[in-house]
Amino acid sequence: MKIDKTVVIITGVGLAIGFAEALVYYNLGTNANKKGFKFGVPRGKELAKNMAVVLTTSALTALISYQIEKSLEAKQVAVIPA
Repeated sequence: MKIDKTVVIITGVGLAIGFAEALVYYNLGTNANKKGFKFGVPRGKELAKNMAVVLTTSALTALISYQIEKSLEAKQVAVIPA
């Protein structure tokens, strides 16, 4: 399968936004029972696991979006009379 630039763009944007979201949830969880809020970034295996989940979901979102777009384009072409 040829990689479409839209898939790459959506994956990249999804990765950036998804990682920011993951950091928010990570910090909310690590600061849940503390009086003060201290921002942090996970390290080592925990960072790798978070990145793997975000990359996977970003890639899936891009591929599914691409397939939906292609399906809609195909239906649109089929509907337009010649």
